[in-house]
Amino acid sequence: TINEARPQLQTTKSMIGAELLREQEVPLSEVPMEVKEKKGAQTDKAPPAQHRLGPLSEEEMGAHKHERWAMSAPNIDLSGSWNLIADDAFKAEYDTYLKQLGFNRITRGVACSLIGRTTEITRQSDGGRELYVKGVNPKGTWERTLTASGYPDFETHSERKAGRDYKHMRRSILTADSESVNAEAWWEKLGTRHRSWLRGAKKYGGGDFESIRYLEEGSGGNVLVCESSFHPRDETKKKAEVTWRYQRDTVSTGVVS
Repeated sequence: TINEARPQLQTTKSMIGAELLREQEVPLSEVPMEVKEKKGAQTDKAPPAQHRLGPLSEEEMGAHKHERWAMSAPNIDLSGSWNLIADDAFKAEYDTYLKQLGFNRITRGVACSLIGRTTEITRQSDGGRELYVKGVNPKGTWERTLTASGYPDFETHSERKAGRDYKHMRRSILTADSESVNAEAWWEKLGTRHRSWLRGAKKYGGGDFESIRYLEEGSGGNVLVCESSFHPRDETKKKAEVTWRYQRDTVSTGVVS
């Protein structure tokens, strides 16, 4: 019957849309790629091999004025299951983000219609040194673990010399297209905000992806924010930015096998 056939038609359109997004490589999450750790890759480890395992106390966090931390504040945990808040304001911002990356209007329209199905599972461990992220969207599933470095493994005072950045731990990872990029991460704002970089990407003319994750103030820990930016290598192009907000899924357990 017509009523019975309608769900099948909707599913078919969704599948076609998802396939279009895969072909066009449209980002449906803050990092528009599946990433896998490169087997046998060499890593640049600035911190000592035997780093501190115990968590930092609130007294330590307050006493040391460091810019970048290897561990989160004792009361911060980004773990959970999250559903993207895809309201009209976000879709408008997301559309602009895709336009800045070079996608046409038709592709952007399909992406905006499917973006609401994006979810994430995060798991923070080892005092915040490790942040596992699993993203699920119509294009598929991707997962990775971000490793933070900074104080107390090495000093990160603001008095560093101009033009010289800190030597963070870097992990060489592969994208789904076998593109090798370097990932690094640390905590800021006294261990309350997690910043990560994927450097050396060739997509969209080449550039670096930056993400800042934190719990939204006043949400009671139930809204996870991810400020995402693409920094093009071509200095004549504008930085593409979008802010993802996720509502905690209180039904799902968030357990990752």
